[in-house]
Amino acid sequence: MCFSATASFGAGAVLVPLGILAMAQARKTDRRYLLLAAFPALFGYQQIFEGFLWQSLDGSGGLSRTAALAFLLFAYLLWPVLTPLAAFRVEDRPALRKIFLGLAVLGGLYGLSLYAPLLVRADWLAIGLARGSIVYHSRLVYDGLVSTTVLRLVYAALICMPLLACTAHGVRFFGVLVTLSVVLGFLFATYAFTSIWCYLAAAVSGYLAVAMLRLPRRADSRKPVI
Repeated sequence: MCFSATASFGAGAVLVPLGILAMAQARKTDRRYLLLAAFPALFGYQQIFEGFLWQSLDGSGGLSRTAALAFLLFAYLLWPVLTPLAAFRVEDRPALRKIFLGLAVLGGLYGLSLYAPLLVRADWLAIGLARGSIVYHSRLVYDGLVSTTVLRLVYAALICMPLLACTAHGVRFFGVLVTLSVVLGFLFATYAFTSIWCYLAAAVSGYLAVAMLRLPRRADSRKPVI
């Protein structure tokens, strides 16, 4: 695969407005979906950060690190937390809500273990290119203890399981799309999994704008959601 600043900025330019429209629709119909509806915009901002990273690969080291850390904030920390949390907010079944909330906590702990060391150890993060894609060479606290494949499977489980198990409108189909993006990343893009999976997931997040348009109105949609 071959990506570029144009591809990343283009994705952001499409997804941010889609996310804003999706959030506006969720606000009118069922506010429990606001976090999920924000996913296209959040993915869009993540792609914009990678667009800046592409532009900085000409040797601007400081900007490269800042853009990479902004991108990885989403990839390593926010998505493992926000995905189960979004499922928690829209799910009606108490047992599943407890599971999703637990997964959000686990996702936060796992994400922090991946991301926090990169903030304090500049030498733990290097950026490279492979086959036209950005490769994030990040040292992890698990190196030498757990294989990269296992770490990616844990990450995929935290992202995919809540979406696939959620019974709320439109969420399970989105989970299928995200799971397919993970499988494609595993099969064809292990050399740059983080960058390419995030791009694929960003692309399929556009479905959520359609799902919000079909969202049935909730009678108490104007009440705040805790």
